Amino acid sequence: MNNRDLTISPIIQTLAVFALVGFVLALLHLSVAVLVPILFAFFLIALALPVFQWLQKRGLKRGLALFVLIFILLGGGLGLLFLALASVASLQAGLEAYADQMSAKMADLSAASAGAGVDLTGVSEQIAALSSTVLAGLLGAMASALSDGLVSIVIVALFLLESDRFLNIVRTGVVKDRPMLNQLPAVGQTAVTYFGIRARLNLITGVGVTLICLLLGVDYALLWGVLAFFLSFIPYIGLAIAMIPPTLLALAEFGWVQALIVIIGVTAINLLIENVLEPGYTGKRLSLSPTFVFISVFFWAWLLGPIGALLSMPITVMLLLVFQRNESTLWLAKIIGRESADSLPAGA
Repeated sequence: MNNRDLTISPIIQTLAVFALVGFVLALLHLSVAVLVPILFAFFLIALALPVFQWLQKRGLKRGLALFVLIFILLGGGLGLLFLALASVASLQAGLEAYADQMSAKMADLSAASAGAGVDLTGVSEQIAALSSTVLAGLLGAMASALSDGLVSIVIVALFLLESDRFLNIVRTGVVKDRPMLNQLPAVGQTAVTYFGIRARLNLITGVGVTLICLLLGVDYALLWGVLAFFLSFIPYIGLAIAMIPPTLLALAEFGWVQALIVIIGVTAINLLIENVLEPGYTGKRLSLSPTFVFISVFFWAWLLGPIGALLSMPITVMLLLVFQRNESTLWLAKIIGRESADSLPAGA
């Protein structure tokens, strides 16, 4: 009887864990409307704190630095948000015109191939239809993500106003005596450092994408720069996704040469950032498994909606940092990441 209990017990425990995980995921899925703006706000806080520290290093007193940061956040952030929303709405309204231009370019391709004895009529029509579908889907996802940004920016501003109180709570002995909570300061500092570095690099990427689109005359150049900035937080696939809309617009508006220039230009920027500039900032990088990145992006996008793809990397990085600080979860850290978080600098 005892042996039987010992055999069944681990099975029951495993089933209970799976049931608990399923219940938590279902609960998260049901609370998406509330949860997403809050999670996105914490991500923005990780980006805002390095700016706050930089202002203080430049001689501004804490109160004045906080005021300047909140002013920049509410003024610049909300202005950029409304500009992006207006651009997406305008682009969605003119999507049919771009689809017609794309069809015309595909028709020219079919005519040229027919002259060479190759019939690409069916393929060209499918490419034109697929391009319109992909662009419409990306615009819908962007509109959904931007609509959550307004609430998130307000949450960030309120959090910064109370940042002293929250930091004092984290530094108290009450938190330090908790086995899990006592890791919050170290994990938080490493995460802020990492995202601060990524934000600087992504800013260069966003500016580069904007300049390429402006030089080629691609519509909504600033919007594609902003998109490149945020999606570049997703390694391996983020910038590739951000490159799709401006490439399709360049193809529809001008032709294959301009679309190819966009692809080559953005790829060159990405190679420069990832292989030249980033090692100079971080040395040995906090490296994530490409396999886990793909799985994480699709999982969190399914669970939280379009903005879940962006939040997948902050969530993954935080999990990696927590797992690396516990002996019992080091094996999970090795699955998620390939480098030690200790390689990151202590401050940005």
